[in-house]
Amino acid sequence: MKKYLIGAVAAMMVASTASAQNLVKNGGFEITTLDQSRQFVTEVSDWSNAGTSSWTKYGYNFLIRPNTADSTGFYSRAGNHDYIYGPAGSSANRVRNPQGGQLTSNYSDNGFTGTSPSGGNFILADGDTGFHGAISQTINGLVAGKTYTVNFDWAGASWYTTPGQTTQQFDVSLGNIVKQTEKLVTPAKGFSGWKKASFDFVAGGTSQKLSFLAQGTPNGLPPSLLLDNVSLTAAVPEPGTWMTMMLGFGVVGAAMRRRKARTPQLV
Repeated sequence: MKKYLIGAVAAMMVASTASAQNLVKNGGFEITTLDQSRQFVTEVSDWSNAGTSSWTKYGYNFLIRPNTADSTGFYSRAGNHDYIYGPAGSSANRVRNPQGGQLTSNYSDNGFTGTSPSGGNFILADGDTGFHGAISQTINGLVAGKTYTVNFDWAGASWYTTPGQTTQQFDVSLGNIVKQTEKLVTPAKGFSGWKKASFDFVAGGTSQKLSFLAQGTPNGLPPSLLLDNVSLTAAVPEPGTWMTMMLGFGVVGAAMRRRKARTPQLV
């Protein structure tokens, strides 16, 4: 019986994992009409960039093509040309540091690989409260009251004008429920490395907005966050939950068999 229950639990877990459907569209940000790394509004399929009251008019969120963030850089809608620090930076990418006025290079051997963990596009978001805005997508096909898991990859990076350390954090929301990642502390010219995050949300309706809002310090010195590989699936019970359920079924089945065996037979 024990071996049967363990086998049944394993089979149910595999079936549940295989049937988990990712309700996020374009979670890797690969579908886009942009041919270069640039601030976007609706050019990244299925995602939108929130309007803000700042002079940028939209959140300072950028679609980054592989191997460009620290080499050829990225552009704002106003035409500003920016970089982050990384191994592909060089003295050729020198820009005027607004804090000191001197020309500086964006080179740093900080471990930044130039791509997302899957090797493709990713989002770079400014966490400055004067520039940030949420990127979002409306998720359909939810079941109200059901638990869903949001998974994603994220990291902290350093904008070329940043002379010191910054902090980075994402506010992640589904509907009106907001959860926060850990707070990263990224040293000057540093890179945190890609990290994985996972949050459970209970759906409040059949259609809700999933959003990511970059937060960071200090303002004026862009605390930069990276985002990729976003998914939302129905939560899968823990192995212990499956085992408890199966043991419960086993107890009920055993009790029914004993009851049946003790029932007197009519002659």
